[in-house]
Amino acid sequence: MVRTPIVIRVLQRATPIALEQLPLAQPTRIAGCVTIAALNILWQGHGVLRGEPKVIRFIVVAGACYFVTTFAEFLWLLVTGPRFTGFESPTAVDGVGAETTDTLTSQLSALDTAELKIEALQLADDMKRFEAGSDREFVKSLESDPLPAASSDAEKDEALDQQSGELMEHNLRTWRTYREVFYRPARALRDELRRRLGIRNVNGEPRIPALDRAVMAGAKPIAQAADYLAGLARRLR
Repeated sequence: MVRTPIVIRVLQRATPIALEQLPLAQPTRIAGCVTIAALNILWQGHGVLRGEPKVIRFIVVAGACYFVTTFAEFLWLLVTGPRFTGFESPTAVDGVGAETTDTLTSQLSALDTAELKIEALQLADDMKRFEAGSDREFVKSLESDPLPAASSDAEKDEALDQQSGELMEHNLRTWRTYREVFYRPARALRDELRRRLGIRNVNGEPRIPALDRAVMAGAKPIAQAADYLAGLARRLR
């Protein structure tokens, strides 16, 4: 079985997000391209394609400027956008279970403040328990199956590679369970809590990868998401 390189998998996840944020009809960019093309025509005897008709010069220069600036902005959005590990599911998370998310949203909006607070705190506790239990399970598996005694550096490297592979598989299993069990309820609760608290400027809120796009980044990503939910819940009055 041929495996797709991690870099390709990361680009497959990041590229659509960058394209969604890229404004193709941005007035400032278009105006700048038109200005450069016009100046190129006005520069008599000089400039790009000075031997061609003015219409051709204008179209080619404006098109080239538009392509360069658009591509540069796309690369910027690609670099500064969400971080992926390459081990996420190829199916976009945002499109999965849209109907379930709508149902959760309507159910949460019907709860009173006290009930919503209890739901959020309970989910946060369940998330932290899940992550802690998953970590304990992996540590126990290492203790029950320690690295074999190796007589050479090659054997030591092979044993370490095997253990690293087990760690990656463990992280992938943890991520899948989190995405299927906790991710959508956690996002729905976060959005409802923000709405109840009157938080409109979400850009001013902390970026939680596990909540934003189900990305496991950091030492305790699920606990980080749980702590944020609990913090919002405790602010309810």
